[in-house]
Amino acid sequence: MDFTIKILIPYFGKLPEWADLYFETLRRNSEIHFIFYTDCDIESYRSITNITFNEISFETYLDNARKVLGIEFDPADAYKLCDLRPLYPILHFDEIKDADFYGWTDLDILFGDIRKFYTDEILSKFDVFSTHEIRMSGHFSLFRNTKRNRRLYLKIYDWRSKLAQPNFVGMDEHGITNALRMTLFDKLREKFGWHINNWLTQRIKKIKVRKLYMVEQYTTPFISIPWIDGTINSEQPDLWYYKNGTITNSRNKQRAFMYLHFMNFKSSKYRLDSTKAPWEDLDEICKVSVKDMSTGIMISQNGITPINS
Repeated sequence: MDFTIKILIPYFGKLPEWADLYFETLRRNSEIHFIFYTDCDIESYRSITNITFNEISFETYLDNARKVLGIEFDPADAYKLCDLRPLYPILHFDEIKDADFYGWTDLDILFGDIRKFYTDEILSKFDVFSTHEIRMSGHFSLFRNTKRNRRLYLKIYDWRSKLAQPNFVGMDEHGITNALRMTLFDKLREKFGWHINNWLTQRIKKIKVRKLYMVEQYTTPFISIPWIDGTINSEQPDLWYYKNGTITNSRNKQRAFMYLHFMNFKSSKYRLDSTKAPWEDLDEICKVSVKDMSTGIMISQNGITPINS
């Protein structure tokens, strides 16, 4: 089956050091179309046929969001746009209206072959896709393009006031997860402290989540979610490889991964064991070019280097 998948990516400011590598991994996922809204210099990437660039200033993008969505939205920085993700299919409906699926992603990523993990068979069976088992993933999530999914944001508790807050609050992960998984009984328990848990509540919950494909893909090392071998935080794999569209690591050698998320390599913000992110001390993170991606590159505490270095 020929599914149409469109990924929406508003991004403003400065492209990361590894941008050339990132866009190359998007190019290699030619069955997926990526749509950017950006004020960055994207001249080098215009020839990539499965990427559309909408050049727009940050302020103009915000003005459009306020007008189309009818919201108060004055973010402290561009990171707050992550809270807007559940509303992307409304804000950008014209771009995704003919797609079978829409989604969002980040730029601190190198992708493997996404469609090897989200096959036609899997896409046919499910409506919502997360690369985490316990919550929606801000770094990559996918939704069947239905009115129900496009309006999920309306089920996020107090969503308007959350958007009105200047700083990021996590609507793309925790907010949308609760909207998908919480039943009326859960909401009553949360609001009034009622402990309603019987065969009926469990049956309703099973019906509610049966179309969710929330499968841990182990894309983000150094987090509290246990790894394949049960390790957590800094005990998780710290040596990764990319070669010709395939991502592996030094520990799980026979396993390919959908993508590698750099979050805890580059920043200590979400490293819960107080271990400093190694890339924070590097003057240069990316020491390779696109041509090295065919012979192989290595992602480690020393940055992104040729595999034979």
